[in-house]
Amino acid sequence: MSIALLVTGTLAYYINLIHIRFFGEIIALSQIRQFLFSKKMASVSVEMLFQSAGRLVRWGDAYFAILLAEVLLTLFVGDHNAVTPLWILWVLNGLLLLLIAATIRQYRRLRRGAMSSRHFGMFISYYFSWLLARRRRMEQEQLHNDLATPSLEGQDVPSGEDLPDDEWFGKFRGMNVILIQLESFQQFLLNHKIEGQEVTPFMNRLANENIAFTDIFSQYAQGHTCDAELAVLHSLYPLKHEVVNYKHYDKKYYGMPSILRNHGYQAMAYHGYKGDFYNRRTMMKTHGFEAFFSEEDYISTDQACGWMSDFSFFEQSIEKIKTMRQPFFAFMISLTSHFPFKLEERHWKLSLSKDVPEFLQLYYQCMNYTDRSLQRFYECLEQEGLLDNTILAFYGDHEGVTSEHLLSLYEELGINQANHLMVSNQMSMAKVPFIIASGDSNRELTITSDKVGSTLDVGQTLLYLLGLPKISYGMGMNLFTAPEERIIPLAQYHLGSFAARDTLCIASESGDYVNSIIYDRKKEIMLLPISGVNKSYFDYSRQQVNRSEYLIVNDLLVTSDQLKQSNPSGSEKASFTPDVERLLSKADNESIVIPISYVMDQMYLSGQTNDLDNMRRLENFYRQARKKNIRFFSTLDLDLNDKPIYYEDRFYTEILMDKGYKVEAVDPIPLPSYLTNLQDHSLIIASVCDEGSSQFLPQFAKEMTEYGFHQLNHTKLRHSYINLIYKNKGFVSLYEEISELKIERSWLSRTLMNGVALPSDLQVMSKGSFAGSSSEIRVNNSECSKNQRGLNFAVVDMGSGKVVDMFAADTFATTTIDNGMFRAYRENASRDVAL
Repeated sequence: MSIALLVTGTLAYYINLIHIRFFGEIIALSQIRQFLFSKKMASVSVEMLFQSAGRLVRWGDAYFAILLAEVLLTLFVGDHNAVTPLWILWVLNGLLLLLIAATIRQYRRLRRGAMSSRHFGMFISYYFSWLLARRRRMEQEQLHNDLATPSLEGQDVPSGEDLPDDEWFGKFRGMNVILIQLESFQQFLLNHKIEGQEVTPFMNRLANENIAFTDIFSQYAQGHTCDAELAVLHSLYPLKHEVVNYKHYDKKYYGMPSILRNHGYQAMAYHGYKGDFYNRRTMMKTHGFEAFFSEEDYISTDQACGWMSDFSFFEQSIEKIKTMRQPFFAFMISLTSHFPFKLEERHWKLSLSKDVPEFLQLYYQCMNYTDRSLQRFYECLEQEGLLDNTILAFYGDHEGVTSEHLLSLYEELGINQANHLMVSNQMSMAKVPFIIASGDSNRELTITSDKVGSTLDVGQTLLYLLGLPKISYGMGMNLFTAPEERIIPLAQYHLGSFAARDTLCIASESGDYVNSIIYDRKKEIMLLPISGVNKSYFDYSRQQVNRSEYLIVNDLLVTSDQLKQSNPSGSEKASFTPDVERLLSKADNESIVIPISYVMDQMYLSGQTNDLDNMRRLENFYRQARKKNIRFFSTLDLDLNDKPIYYEDRFYTEILMDKGYKVEAVDPIPLPSYLTNLQDHSLIIASVCDEGSSQFLPQFAKEMTEYGFHQLNHTKLRHSYINLIYKNKGFVSLYEEISELKIERSWLSRTLMNGVALPSDLQVMSKGSFAGSSSEIRVNNSECSKNQRGLNFAVVDMGSGKVVDMFAADTFATTTIDNGMFRAYRENASRDVAL
């Protein structure tokens, strides 16, 4: 028992140390509860921890391993009968008493949050964190009571006659708007060179030739990226202890998307990651967008940093934007430049020496890649004729360089690293760019402004330039007419923190002004937190952030007139992936439909602070909106359930089968039928993983010869296999190979095979179970194989050379393709449902 406690305690200390290096604080108690809540979430958390820890571990950390090894060695092989010298016991007890005395002496300051409790050890830190959290909850309740004011009813959006008329208002009236949120993109990157190379040359050009604001602070809290979306689209502060996307998806908003739509714009949102992440599929409709396109709506074969690449995302988005009715508002969220910045070396373009710290090298390579993808996007817009009447706006969502690596960055940038400037430097480095570029040469403006602002000002500023009403409940301002002497409350720090033109204030955890840290930005000196103008700014900041939260939580943002103009129905908000939508159409009203994957289910649960009642609330929202029996896996009792369950995440299959359910595919498509329906003038690439020949029995094998499969049959169990097939009014195999060994072949674009020129560079690999069970299909160096058991396929358009489809068929067990839709049922339950 003592050994287990020792190992657990040491690991806990070390994991907290890693967490402090990244986030600057110990792991929150709520995160620990989340970790312990489910095995799957624990697995995901451990995976993410190890992925990030590689960048945060130091050589000196070997001390922990050595210390633990010495103690364990003593416990197992030491002489336990030996008498410990008395002086050692006195020293140990003396040290313990000193720690207790120091804690008691600072108890009041620790209890108020005036002193960081982490310096007193992990367990003491958790105790005082709990006390402070309880105090904050009580203060929040009191503040909300104080802010309990009547609804905003009657405070309608001003009419056109009430709007100002100056040189900025309506400068870009009637133009299309493309607003791009740049992942982890910081202000210092602009015009920054590393070893003589510009990190972001395209963004530098845009900033230098157009409108650029250089003193913009990001606004985020627990929701990070999705908090930035709230700040920009609604000019509201993120909630300190909740994520709006998970808790307030059913509230009513009238922000930038709704205002634009009600003035003739078509508004759509685009992101290259999973639509269910951060509950975006629902929240984007709540924000006011007509439609939201996510990874499921793209061909995500071209990968960078393990996700759909920004190059592919922006190029494919052009085709979608072309279909939008003008004027349009396209809101786009980039992805490649996301922590931990593990961009594959084949994408690197900067030549950096080992003198640049490894983390900064990776960060710069990612930002350079995103910069190049934005340049390509800009060029495509120009080629398609979409640029002339369009303004492009860019902003960063939050900082990317972690606190662990700031000292290296300061040294590179030549920033004063005096101890008293530590917090001030960190706050300044967290600034993000805000750039507005006009594609209309007659309306180009070149302005660089150092007016202080935040991401809450982005939407308000763009609406002003378009000559449209502001967001009525917005806490931000239009930067063109905002006063120079304004206060910017900062939601990512403790309540009361703010930025001004000449001042930075970081509030203490206690919330007491006298414990705040205040800097003079110009003189680079600390100021005493005494009553005066800074105290009034501190109080104003607290009031603004709390008022924003009060309006959101109590659903007081929208007036009756606004509600009539823009209020998407529940059925519009409650949309799902194409496969889940098909499942909803197949399932009867009693059957259960699980709408999200297991990992997303656990993320939703985390976002709901592990409160199953809140999960059921969201579940009920979906059920009422769609009139179907939609359930989350985390709220479902599989042992008591007797209804069929429809789902798309194959991860559920093993769990359900372990619980005694039978699982079958929904509307399976025969492989020959699917191949027949593929477009002509296509190249079909097939590769076996594990075992793909069992179902090629004589009759099926004979049928498949018409589709170009000549060598695959049931006698070739566990073999590797590849096939290149040209489809054009029929099927012709250009290359086919089968072997017990690994098969790996590559061809360059334009290579002639049987008179057919290949449209792309190809690398194809197959490992049957004899050779290791794996499949790879790379088209122009982008992975396209699903790497599932059986036959894996990629389909390439012969004209463009682009991948147009990828799918798999588990020909070990079936002759149908995996269409991602499943049904689980108990054998004694009725199966008379629509299929």
